Amino acid sequence: MTKEKNISALHLDEDYSLWLAELKSRYRGAQLKAAVKVNSEKLQYNWQLGAELVMKKAEERWGAGIVEQLSRDLQNEFPKAEGFTARNLWLMKQWYLFYSNPKYAQKLKQAASVFEEYAENHPNAISQITTISTQGPKLKQAASVFPKPFAFIGWTHHTVIIQKCKNIDEALYRLKEK
Repeated sequence: MTKEKNISALHLDEDYSLWLAELKSRYRGAQLKAAVKVNSEKLQYNWQLGAELVMKKAEERWGAGIVEQLSRDLQNEFPKAEGFTARNLWLMKQWYLFYSNPKYAQKLKQAASVFEEYAENHPNAISQITTISTQGPKLKQAASVFPKPFAFIGWTHHTVIIQKCKNIDEALYRLKEK
């Protein structure tokens, strides 16, 4: 029998339609989880790189052009990857510095409400980000731990926030808006 004959012999009923709809829905959920996970991992990487630029005192240690050199080296190693421009590396450092001030620690804890609210509204996506911790080198400051709520906001939105917001209260308000 050919495939056409097999297909024409099918007797699709409501049970099949419901099953197909469920399969489609689960697949879309899997796609969403994957996208959230990829975004969170990239953001965590950006956070760590920003922290390392600060903690290693890169410009003092290797000179004023170190960020540009690092950008070239990373782009050469990962030519298809986006995000390794010198401007982006500076933004990673700026992003880390903006939120890592110890006087903001309590305010960052308050940002957990953003995470909780998102979790309530997006249960499928949240299962991929139950804990986010720093991998790679152990950084010295407690502020180097990547704040979980940040995983649900795209990098571009983060960069706009740190460039336009004057203080952490305004930034956290914008995060909650997103």
